[in-house]
This record gives sequence, C-alpha cells and structure tokens, in this order.
Amino acid sequence: MKKTDLLLVVIALIAAAGIWLFYSAGADHGLTAVVTVDGEVRAELPLDETDSIEIETEWGYNIVHTEDGQAFVTEADCRDQICVDHKKIEKVGETIVCLPHKMVVEIIGEGEAEMDMVVG
Repeated sequence: MKKTDLLLVVIALIAAAGIWLFYSAGADHGLTAVVTVDGEVRAELPLDETDSIEIETEWGYNIVHTEDGQAFVTEADCRDQICVDHKKIEKVGETIVCLPHKMVVEIIGEGEAEMDMVVG
C-alpha cells in the first residue's frame, strides 16, 4: 500500500467519524415509546416513567419495558429473539421491530405528527 493510499483511507475514516458524530449528537431524546402491531397503535409509554406492558398478538407476545428514558423488549416468545437482543432505544426515530409478531416500538418526540409523509 502506498503512502497516498493510506492517507486517503485515514481521511475517509475521519470524515465518516465526523459525519456519524454530527448526526448522533444532533438526535433528540424522545418522550414516548409508541407500540404498534400490524400498524395499529397498542400502547404509548412515557420514557420518563418506569413501566412494562405485555403486548399480546395472534402470533405471540412481547413485553416492552421503559426505564431511565429508554425503551426495550425484555421478553418475547418469537423464535429468533432479535427484538429482545436489540439495544435500548431513546432517540427520536429509533425503532425495535419484531417481525414474527408484526410489532414495532418507535420513539417519538414532542409534537411529532402521526404521518411522516403523504404519497399520492
């Protein structure tokens, strides 16, 4: 590898780190975790409270927990357990998805609209 190639790699890594820091630092902390199943809102959990809710679906169940300004899934009876292994979420727009149960946990902020866009 030439010196110029190494220099380009270092510059690209620094630029990528800068972009990541810019976007992650600018994200707002959410206020509410909204739980939907197959597009239907099942629960809204304030992130400033400690709470748990069991979400029953025709495909199985999930237990969603909020604590210390974060939301996470503590238990599910799905086979893959991806939703349980997912990191805790706290910033606006972050989601946890359980595909087998068609469940989505999404963090929303203050005054956030129900729809992101209208396609017509």
